[in-house]
Amino acid sequence: MFERTRPDTTALPEIEDLASLSDAELIAAGVGWARAENAAAARKLAVMAELFARRTGLAAGEREDWFVDPAAELTAELAAAHGISQGLAMAQTHRAVALRDRLPEVAALFAAGRISDLLVRTIVWRTHLIVDAEALARVDAAVATCATDWGALSKKKAEQAVDALVELYDPGALRRARTADRSRDVVIGSPADEPGITNMWGRLSAPDAAALKKRLTAMARSVCPEDPRTLAERRADALGALADGLDLVCECGADDCPAVRNGAPEQKPTPDTVIYVIAESGTVDAASQAPVDDDGQAAVDDEGAEPPAAPPAFIVGHGVLPAPLLGPLLDRARLCPLRHPGSAPPEPRYRPSAALEAFVRCRDLTCRFPGCDRPADVCDVDHTVPYPDGPTHASNLKCLCRFHHLLKTFWAGWKDCQLPDGTVIWTSPTGQTHTTKPGSALHFPSLCAPTGTLNPPDTTSASTAGASTAGRDLKMPKRRRTRDEDRAYRIEAERRLNADLVAERNRPPPF
Repeated sequence: MFERTRPDTTALPEIEDLASLSDAELIAAGVGWARAENAAAARKLAVMAELFARRTGLAAGEREDWFVDPAAELTAELAAAHGISQGLAMAQTHRAVALRDRLPEVAALFAAGRISDLLVRTIVWRTHLIVDAEALARVDAAVATCATDWGALSKKKAEQAVDALVELYDPGALRRARTADRSRDVVIGSPADEPGITNMWGRLSAPDAAALKKRLTAMARSVCPEDPRTLAERRADALGALADGLDLVCECGADDCPAVRNGAPEQKPTPDTVIYVIAESGTVDAASQAPVDDDGQAAVDDEGAEPPAAPPAFIVGHGVLPAPLLGPLLDRARLCPLRHPGSAPPEPRYRPSAALEAFVRCRDLTCRFPGCDRPADVCDVDHTVPYPDGPTHASNLKCLCRFHHLLKTFWAGWKDCQLPDGTVIWTSPTGQTHTTKPGSALHFPSLCAPTGTLNPPDTTSASTAGASTAGRDLKMPKRRRTRDEDRAYRIEAERRLNADLVAERNRPPPF
């Protein structure tokens, strides 16, 4: 119905020409380049869909129940190649496959640059529950016909426009308000976080939210009237105390305070609640001595001079913690000195010592696969060259999350080379190389000082690789359902719930 004609960009102005254009010409240029951007995005997704078809075809069927299945292996390679996260690569690939296999007319419109990637996301998501091929074809054609006439729509209005067509051809596939209940989540951290402060956003059931609000408010009011914090600040601190299994301590500073005071002996934190904070020794010393004002800044002396700034600390899994905010943590922290192993020899066993493991985690801070941000404290410590050919040594150890550890171990073609400073060079099955630096290179560069050059044997030859991977398919964790089976199961479950609503709506009124 629609031709996949690429927009002509030859007449569009380049950056160096923009200053000479009128406002109207600039608006027109922006529209032209936006259409070209849409067409480019469509072609990128088409590439992903083609790769998906090749990697998940019949030959990959025996691995469909692997935890790291063919789709996951492909999206890991795409994530590394495009510099994005695994989750984003998976979402883009699903959208690409839906356009090619389910919505070809919408895909053609997208390839011509006539609709945006944002609208395509809405269309793919709102048509996800359609399983009847004839109904899907009708919705695809109807959306492609109408989309260019919708004009500029907000996300909500775009959803409503697509839903109207889905309702017309397949009422059981409509995404209903009930999805709000299934979107419950608590998200901690965002790109907008300020150093030392983390945003938290959550969707809870109404009863749970009411109970949490009541509990936090009660804790916030449990301190004495001389506590210097506002009620809002105390509520935020109460949530942290709740996570630690503690009461909210009063910060009035009075020895005779009737409330729970900071450092009271009856305060015993929950043993399973542990966070890891890395700081230079000078930062710890300064934080334990320097007073802090109400804004979390280092206090100024009587002559108006600020003390010398100490390097910030780092919370593993969250980010930078300004040195002045480190002080309150020291009262309930256990300090563990971290020592660089220097030129220490390899350790004589597979599992690294506690000291070596701590160094590797603090040096890396996150999983070392390209684009992965999984915190080091929940990662495996991987031998880059497998043990015993590769020694248990800082120059041969790195952090990998369980997913990427399994990917490296069970999928042939991935290779990694580690340098003495912790740099890891990855080579994908298609020969693309990706370099990752330790997370501490930015914040604690001393941890990236070389730890010694190793000369392990080459384990990438065909004979060695064949011997080392034999029988690995017996050890890969398996899925309870394949990815396709799980998707079909969830769609059927939602359609079954929708069927009851459709039947109730179609019931004739009583007379």
